[in-house]
Amino acid sequence: MSSLSMDIDLAHRRRWPDRRVNLASRAWLLIISGGLRLLLIYRIAQWVHSKRKDDERRKWLWLVVLIPLSVLKLAAKLNTKSFIDNDSEIEGGIVLSDQGNIIFGPRKTGAGTVIGKRVTVGMAHTDNGAPNIGRNVWIGSDCVIYGAITIGDGATLLPNTVLTKSIPAGVVMQGNPARLVLRNFDNSELLKRQDIDVIQYVNAKREQGG
Repeated sequence: MSSLSMDIDLAHRRRWPDRRVNLASRAWLLIISGGLRLLLIYRIAQWVHSKRKDDERRKWLWLVVLIPLSVLKLAAKLNTKSFIDNDSEIEGGIVLSDQGNIIFGPRKTGAGTVIGKRVTVGMAHTDNGAPNIGRNVWIGSDCVIYGAITIGDGATLLPNTVLTKSIPAGVVMQGNPARLVLRNFDNSELLKRQDIDVIQYVNAKREQGG
């Protein structure tokens, strides 16, 4: 479960940037973080499905395992008001907001990506394909992303952005429809810390010329 370990480490650094990562703090974070619990169940389910697919002789055994796991998935969905599509490929080391209300169905999500609360990705009423999200992408609260589009590495979507077209790496997008706000933006501080006022931070960078 190295992917889950990466998830926990990233969430730990964001929540407690000055606190040393140890077994006790990791366990406590997993207990209190709804986003991490959702990722935990998703990753266990993906592992079980892969084992069942590869183990032709004992598929029935893995099916028995999937039954209680489905109950756990339902409990996590109700608790966080969030859902991760089974077909999504999620690299290790991402953060889902603990405040929930996330509907998450991209084709692929890269490591280092942070997803805010009340975000919907790739779950439109019409099947227009699912997005590919690059690495180290920061997606703010109340964003909607859909369609067979690509979000470049290090891109930033400010809160309340609706994105329906591909965007390159390192850009900042905002609005409905999304418009370009800034190019060549370094979002590493947003990824590392959760206490930053993102609008204020981006505006300061714009005034400095990026």
